[in-house]
Amino acid sequence: MRWLPPALCACLLVFPGCGKDDAPPTRSVTLGPGEPVRVSAEEYAFDPSRITIRPGRRPLRVVLDNRGDLAHDIKVLDGERELGGLPSFPGGEKRSTTVAVPPGSYRLVCTVADHEELGMDGELEVIR
Repeated sequence: MRWLPPALCACLLVFPGCGKDDAPPTRSVTLGPGEPVRVSAEEYAFDPSRITIRPGRRPLRVVLDNRGDLAHDIKVLDGERELGGLPSFPGGEKRSTTVAVPPGSYRLVCTVADHEELGMDGELEVIR
């Protein structure tokens, strides 16, 4: 049993910080009327992940900057219903679209493979 503590210490040195605690920090932004929603995508996160939009002109312009190595997309969901978004496109590209969203709370997700389960999701709130 004398080998157990050194072995555990070695594991901690080799595999520091595994799990959810290593998730990238979430950033929130509040946008004024008519400002585009600008989101960066990397494996496997959106930045910002929380967006609040003050009342103003609709539809919203959504800009996705894919800074990752993999293809990503972005969809605006109301529950399970898709309101709009962008199809997947390769890393290193930037694309935009418009999405009509009434005041309310929505989910932003990447629907490529298991990216949403890996953390590529966010929140969009449009204030009345």
